[in-house]
Amino acid sequence: MKFSQQFFSNSFFEQDNTKLELTDLARKACFFHQDAAGLYSWMSLGLRAQRCVERVVRDEMERAGFCEVQMSLLQDADLWRQSGRLDIYGDELMRLTNRAGRLFCLGATCEELAANMVRTHYNRTDLSLGLYQFGNKYRDELRTRGGLVRAREFIMKDAYAFHATDDGARAAYEAVRDAYRRIFGRLGLDAIAKSGDNGEIGGRSSEEFHVVSELGEDEADGRRSLECAHIFDLGDRYSKALGLVNAKGEFVRMGCFGVGISRLVMLLLDRQRDGRGFWGSDAFNTFDVVLTVIDWERQACQDAAQRLQRDLQAAGISVLVDDRLVQAGKKLADAELIACRQRVVVSRKAIASGRFEWMDRRTLACESVSAEDLAGHCARRH
Repeated sequence: MKFSQQFFSNSFFEQDNTKLELTDLARKACFFHQDAAGLYSWMSLGLRAQRCVERVVRDEMERAGFCEVQMSLLQDADLWRQSGRLDIYGDELMRLTNRAGRLFCLGATCEELAANMVRTHYNRTDLSLGLYQFGNKYRDELRTRGGLVRAREFIMKDAYAFHATDDGARAAYEAVRDAYRRIFGRLGLDAIAKSGDNGEIGGRSSEEFHVVSELGEDEADGRRSLECAHIFDLGDRYSKALGLVNAKGEFVRMGCFGVGISRLVMLLLDRQRDGRGFWGSDAFNTFDVVLTVIDWERQACQDAAQRLQRDLQAAGISVLVDDRLVQAGKKLADAELIACRQRVVVSRKAIASGRFEWMDRRTLACESVSAEDLAGHCARRH
């Protein structure tokens, strides 16, 4: 992948990264663009970082026995009337009317929609089913803040479990609880589980997962924290409202389980930043290696970069080649900004000597590595 092919232009931002708040620094890194208050569009580099989080969550949800689906963002308001949530949810629920006057909602959560789908295919069976999806969610927040920490549109992993028995529902709840602990562990985050408020979603009980952070407005273990996930034992709250029953005619037991993907991205960016920008970790990065090519206009530099790129990719390493015709200082600075894990400088001097400057972005440690050893060197730190 070439740097010139990325959605990246940041010359109009403050030069000193230490003066930028988290959201502005992420915007300077061209991770996302602010469209309006509480509304953001993901740019190419930010999308790569976001998908790192999704990859971890997807692995663990499938390990927990859930299958991936994709539900409609637009929901018929009649389903929300049946559950009683159309009025309960209040002004945060975004609503719109079609040309025929029928009311729809932009999905804030999908309990009704999921239960309706399952009712069509599994009603009056001894079902045991877990569904999950990644998708945009919408809430008309009275006050947005912190970029994607609290926004009107955000990405969530939401999951829904349907079981004929209480034992099955409890097993699914525990499986997701364990999966969430593994997710946080793989992302390098210490999560605190605490009893939660079921709020507008309802149900019998719930637990929230918090991470200690200055980005948060909540409290866990007496410290300021950010809620990043929430799991609910819904009982028959939605199956009773929508008529979803098992083979005995008893209302199906449900659970729902959410992870704030956008929030986790903001949390990880906050954790993985320093005065130069963002550094990449094994679990959360844009690229493993950026090849900072000085004097790209020289064919020898292009040829050397392409050889190194092939070697690195053959070792399973993702590579960004900086082919832009900009000053060397900007190339070096941008490489340190965009959450790559390692940087390799390709210059005429390096080509002549056969040794290239390698840097670990997190520690800023530098070494001189031969072209023959570079792929192995990077892979050992992969």
